[in-house]
Amino acid sequence: MLINATINRPVLCYHHRTPLALDSGQQLPAFSIAYETYGRLSAERNNAILVCHALTKDARMAGRATADGKPGWWDTLTGPGKALDTDRYFLICSNVIGGCGGSTGPTSINPATGRAYALDFPVLTVRDMVRAQQQLVEHLGIEQLHGIAGGCFGGMQALEWLIQFPGKVRRAAVISTTEATSAHTIALFHIMRRFIREDPDWCGGRYYEGAFPSKGLTQAILMGIPIWMNRSGLEAKFGRRGNGQIPGYTLGAEFTIEDFLEQTARRVDRQFDPNSLLYLTRAQEYFDLVGSYGSLEAAFGPIDAEVLLLSYDSDWRYPSEEMEKLNKVLRGLGKVSRHEVLHSPLGHGAFMYDVEGCGVALRQFFDWGAESSP
Repeated sequence: MLINATINRPVLCYHHRTPLALDSGQQLPAFSIAYETYGRLSAERNNAILVCHALTKDARMAGRATADGKPGWWDTLTGPGKALDTDRYFLICSNVIGGCGGSTGPTSINPATGRAYALDFPVLTVRDMVRAQQQLVEHLGIEQLHGIAGGCFGGMQALEWLIQFPGKVRRAAVISTTEATSAHTIALFHIMRRFIREDPDWCGGRYYEGAFPSKGLTQAILMGIPIWMNRSGLEAKFGRRGNGQIPGYTLGAEFTIEDFLEQTARRVDRQFDPNSLLYLTRAQEYFDLVGSYGSLEAAFGPIDAEVLLLSYDSDWRYPSEEMEKLNKVLRGLGKVSRHEVLHSPLGHGAFMYDVEGCGVALRQFFDWGAESSP
């Protein structure tokens, strides 16, 4: 049987009817995963690539979103003849559990109460999310993925796939990711969560039947922009340019960077759930390979896939030297691994917004060492 997908199809949903045990000791009695597919699964079922999304993204990696008409977050890389070539590969992108893109999360109905879970939803780890993804891949009848790719939060998922399911992935492209979430990022996430919780409309997470805590969510997202984007990138894009004469001796937005932030604030709406941001950031904070497995050597021991590590020379949140450390451990264990450092002025956001170099690397890698074209 062939599985087909087109770029503008509706989001699909897989419903898992049995409990999922979680790292916390709790369980989800059942769960759903929203996902998108692009391309065609071959008769041999050997051409599937799982793409794992970044923190605030979802399953719509390509095509046009139905709500706002914007392209998917990796649209420029996805399609016929592109880096993720839908003429050759069957691409799967799933929204993680805990997210708000259609998968089971805080917005979902708690079967025990008949109301949205809100903060009754169990706290998750990246490992929990990967175990749920594996159920989806198994449901699609895929024994082994041709590849997996993800950046940042998605890269953490890719690493856990390699560790948890050896033999299930042939090649993994891990982008802008480190072995553990840093204290700097934990501090940023904590402040973002405070903005959300201090919004009067948050109501302890029970806002689904009342006013939406848009002010808190907006402040949290604005807080992250100058952290996610590199200083030199912001300087190159905006500098000290203004809307008119500077100084204008006003307290309004006189600089173009201020206009950009104000426009971003106006675009923040109900498309992202504040409670989901709390859960996803906490899951990313728990990501710690040494803490979970004892050492990187122990964590990477089971890996039998070919690994490509991609980093950016301007990414000070996930610096290249931290990814090179992963590469050295992998190679020291005799694994097939290489590390490419890409240039971009956009820092940590480069894998989302400056994708040319990333695209070239992905195209070459997923063909690298292939016995035959899928």
